[in-house]
Amino acid sequence: MAKLAIIYGTGFGNTGIMAKAIEEGAKSAGIDVIIKKVEESTPADVEKADAIAIGSATYRGAAMPSVIKYVESLSKLTLKGKVGTAFGSYGWSGEAAGVISRMLKSYGMDVLEPSLRIKRTPEEEGIGTCRELGKLLARKLKGTE
Repeated sequence: MAKLAIIYGTGFGNTGIMAKAIEEGAKSAGIDVIIKKVEESTPADVEKADAIAIGSATYRGAAMPSVIKYVESLSKLTLKGKVGTAFGSYGWSGEAAGVISRMLKSYGMDVLEPSLRIKRTPEEEGIGTCRELGKLLARKLKGTE
């Protein structure tokens, strides 16, 4: 069965809400999902996956330092051909998801654009958008998209 790894860092819990909604969407579309906070994850979680969704709150015009460090650690893996996406919540500027997307692209991944950004706490519409992203990832993995 195709597998999606969702790895995320969150400041106030908003990006975590997004991660859980992406997980719900992917599972409802029939793929296996592992979801971990960045502090609990290793590059092996990504290595074993067919698709990767990495999330971070925006911090000082970029992603959280722990997420940047984790994504940098993925550069040693063979990621070419894997599907990837980035997501995150933000309060003011929202650069985190774009920073992560560019990093994943530089590793040869097939990155879905645009990355998903939601301002502050995801409300019902935003949670629905996150679920749809999970379903889109599932369709990509199944070759139906």
